[in-house]
Amino acid sequence: MTESYPKINEMNYFTNRKLENEAGEKTGRLLMYRIKGREEFEVKMTCPFCGAQQKQSIVFEKRPYRMKCKECEKIIKVPKLKK
Repeated sequence: MTESYPKINEMNYFTNRKLENEAGEKTGRLLMYRIKGREEFEVKMTCPFCGAQQKQSIVFEKRPYRMKCKECEKIIKVPKLKK
């Protein structure tokens, strides 16, 4: 069964990135988006530290965006895109 997502023109933020663990290995994954007119982001993540998969809705107060893994409780920072 495949998951459905909103169309890109319905969003005002979208990212799909690999996440690094403490050793610099890209073992995690982050898919995050926000629908236009909403405050909360929809987040689907594989923790780069413990491998736990999680899905949540979250409102971020400020950038850089940070979230806590529900399993290992490590703080995960959404990395800036390199220019």
